[in-house]
Amino acid sequence: MKVTSVIARFISLVDVVLILLGVLLLVLLHAQVRTQVQRPQEDKRDEIQKVAGLDFLYFYVGWKGPEKDRCYFLDTNLKLGREVRTETADDLQMILKTRHPQGERTNPVVLLLFSEEGWYSTWDSKRIAALEQTWKIKVVPVYNVRFPH
Repeated sequence: MKVTSVIARFISLVDVVLILLGVLLLVLLHAQVRTQVQRPQEDKRDEIQKVAGLDFLYFYVGWKGPEKDRCYFLDTNLKLGREVRTETADDLQMILKTRHPQGERTNPVVLLLFSEEGWYSTWDSKRIAALEQTWKIKVVPVYNVRFPH
């Protein structure tokens, strides 16, 4: 009888020790994760953009159907916005005014986003250079972009 009572006490003590060890492990794991967490890379990119005064404007270039050969302004969630005319700078200037109503001085850069599904033979380097001349803003083509569906 004495042996069974000792074993019963020993098993309950082992359970308590294992539970405490598990809690200690969780606390240490949480502390380690918190020390390794850094600011997201996007925040650093935003800081660099602010210091350099860069203002990226994202445009989608349509490639099929009624969107073919047209530019569309993308909002912050990469959703299609209004169509932007490429033969004049009026639409682009309107977008810049709505983004910075106080007339803040920034260096706008247009990123033309081409879908990975599309074929862009009509958007060659000459057309992009002509677009830069018309808009008087640096235009950077970005190919094979995956858009969220």
